[in-house]
Amino acid sequence: MNPAENQPFTTPLVVRNLSFPRTNQLPLQSPKYWVKEKDRYLRQLLIEDIQELTQRELIVYFTNEGMIDFRDADDISEILDDCRTRDVDLLLQTPGGIIDACEKVISVLRLRINTYRVLIPSWAKSAGTIIALAASEIVMGVNSELGPIDPQFNGIPAEYIRDDPAQQYPIRQIAESAIARTRKLANQVLSKGMLQGEPLNKISSLVDQISSAQSYSSHGAVINAEEVKSLGLTVTFLDAKDELWKKIWLLYCMYDYDCQRNQYAKLFEGARVSIARPIPPDVETE
Repeated sequence: MNPAENQPFTTPLVVRNLSFPRTNQLPLQSPKYWVKEKDRYLRQLLIEDIQELTQRELIVYFTNEGMIDFRDADDISEILDDCRTRDVDLLLQTPGGIIDACEKVISVLRLRINTYRVLIPSWAKSAGTIIALAASEIVMGVNSELGPIDPQFNGIPAEYIRDDPAQQYPIRQIAESAIARTRKLANQVLSKGMLQGEPLNKISSLVDQISSAQSYSSHGAVINAEEVKSLGLTVTFLDAKDELWKKIWLLYCMYDYDCQRNQYAKLFEGARVSIARPIPPDVETE
């Protein structure tokens, strides 16, 4: 049983906050501080607009540089502290990362809330795709993509390493362990999530397909909304003219621009709380 189910909220979802610049009342913050943080405040106004449209709270997990790591779950948990309902939308942008860290993120989401729906404005690849698989629903548009979840070692599929007789112990065993680990997690999150109640062999067949290097031309292959639907997953496709999609896309563009301009590696954000993680000084960016 999800512990969140035993902790019902009575506070209704807050509708649009009519704060500056949408009202004549000046901000509560000092002018210099508000100007310094204005990008965040404007993003959070748009988050509130989206929440009013969906009647679900929205949190953002946006990666500009870097991979899913063990600190991410803690930052997401802090953002969830501010949520007033137990049904949440997660706007997700990530290239993937450490599988164990991915599992921790999923664990935090499932322990803190009843259900989460994933919004993919652009891409959630590799381990990011597993976070999407753990959701109750995936929302995608024409720009959205997931990707294969086959584990890699320095860009080489673990499957190829495992099947290469020239590889020595323990390299092949490590590769086999990584494959088994990824497939086990994907099976678990699907059987407890959007495919709950489906035959286990059906779930296993789906996982085998998206976790095999033989199924796709590369680890970066595009799995769009049409293919996600053909896999039997719960997906909602939003047309480019859809009002919700236009707001989601605008919010994505704001994060993409603001992260690059401010040299943020990652941003974790809700309607009232924000955590920005800077790009480490030793990381080169284009």
